[in-house]
Amino acid sequence: MKSKEIINQLCDVVGSDAVITDVKEREYFSMDVFDIDQVAEIVIQPRSKDQISSILKVLSETDYQIIPRGGGMSYTGGYTPSTERSVIIDTSLLNQIIEINSDDMYITVEAGCTWKKIYEALKPLGLRLPFFGTNSGSMATVGGGLSNGALFFGTGQYGSAADNVLGMEIIIADGTLIKTGQNAFANAKPHHRTYGPDTTGLFCHDAGSLGIKVQATFPLIYWPNSVGYLSFSYRSLEDAVAALSSISKSGLTEECYVLDPKSAGSLTDVSNVEGAKSVLKVLREQSSFIRGLKESVKMAFTGRNVIPENSYSLHMVISNHSQNALRFDIKEAEVIAEKYNGESIPNSIPKATRADPFPPMNGILGHAGERWAALNAKVPHTSALIVNQQIIRLMDQYKERMDACGVWYTLLNIGIQQHSYSIEPVLRWLDEWPELHKRTAEPSFLSTFEEPSPNIEARELVHEIRKEIIGYFASIGAASNQIGRAYDYMGYLYKPSKELLINIKNNLDPKNKMNSGALGISEHFWNHHRKTD
Repeated sequence: MKSKEIINQLCDVVGSDAVITDVKEREYFSMDVFDIDQVAEIVIQPRSKDQISSILKVLSETDYQIIPRGGGMSYTGGYTPSTERSVIIDTSLLNQIIEINSDDMYITVEAGCTWKKIYEALKPLGLRLPFFGTNSGSMATVGGGLSNGALFFGTGQYGSAADNVLGMEIIIADGTLIKTGQNAFANAKPHHRTYGPDTTGLFCHDAGSLGIKVQATFPLIYWPNSVGYLSFSYRSLEDAVAALSSISKSGLTEECYVLDPKSAGSLTDVSNVEGAKSVLKVLREQSSFIRGLKESVKMAFTGRNVIPENSYSLHMVISNHSQNALRFDIKEAEVIAEKYNGESIPNSIPKATRADPFPPMNGILGHAGERWAALNAKVPHTSALIVNQQIIRLMDQYKERMDACGVWYTLLNIGIQQHSYSIEPVLRWLDEWPELHKRTAEPSFLSTFEEPSPNIEARELVHEIRKEIIGYFASIGAASNQIGRAYDYMGYLYKPSKELLINIKNNLDPKNKMNSGALGISEHFWNHHRKTD
């Protein structure tokens, strides 16, 4: 079937205004935060799950690859086409909140809904999600978060997005709608996840390779009555990691994370516009105006200079349902933090982060206008220090080359519930800004920098370093969020488990049309491993 004929059929489904063929627009939708490979031939913007089903039925009779895209915040090739013969399905217009059920304590949303939209809809009701979003939640969508293992707000106590979803609706490659959780049963409300085998989990962290998420249901909790914030500094990596690990295992915090010394320079200074917004947010968040005024003045004086030079910093958010209980938890956390030589510092960072959790995505660029690309390893607590040290050793091996072309890195450590420890090395470099970055960051933010010149040498070095880090993570059996096309998931999977996943993929998508290349299921892999009758 010729491209023009297919485009006409797609226009019949969604209207010509929702089918994009302009090359510049297609290029924009085909790039992620880190890279671009091929440019998709068609981008389509459906507004309903019925339209998506019809689109997939049209494409099932063609040789086009199908690529779901959410908010566009991937940095591991989650939706970057490996062939021009691709159709990107932009789900960002499926962004409605379908139901908020405060009696049965769940919310159902379309998969293109952002974490910010959910947060703002629930906050006036005194409700929230347990895990309630990522730092990029002003643009990042529910569908993308469930496909890629979204972490951060609430992760210390409640885990990731995938740990908190009750059920989903997914459309597979032939246009069939699949329901998971209790919603898959007649006359049922979507209030429960596991009645029988957990089919919801099957579609979590799948990088969009098993189908297109169109709807999700999450549990609700009441906003805690009391929230407290703590920050401590540490002179050594060893102490900081030990403190974070112990705090995480204690179960006291909703968020707990460690910033390395170089991260301090990338924090927002309250002397600029963004910092002023954070101060105002803190003022609004306080139950007492006077207390809020005092907190805001404190932030204005401390700014980003809260962290002593060359120090690691541990930041915590602690909540409870009474001030007395909160005070007890804070005291327990202080004892743990001080046990590892921690020194108390102003708590401006976690307080400002919570006061404005989903600001405009100016963070797509660093504090110096640099580009960045993160990687992630989730390891046992006993491996946390060793993995941090190995990352530092690896970076030291590249130091001369990194210095020569202007590449540097930062490290972020996060506690995930009580049983997992996340380590994120973030490579940074000055380079020209892709169209995605220019459209995502606010013009007022971009105007504070002069756009850097192209830096191909740095870009290539970042690719090289990332490849080595990914290989190291695989060698130690680390888990990673945002698998995308970066991590060789299938290459390291236990053989019988791999065969099970191949069988599932073969049942749902026998032609490997759905986001081919994600999870390591490339066309070459599929031709070698797929099951045929």
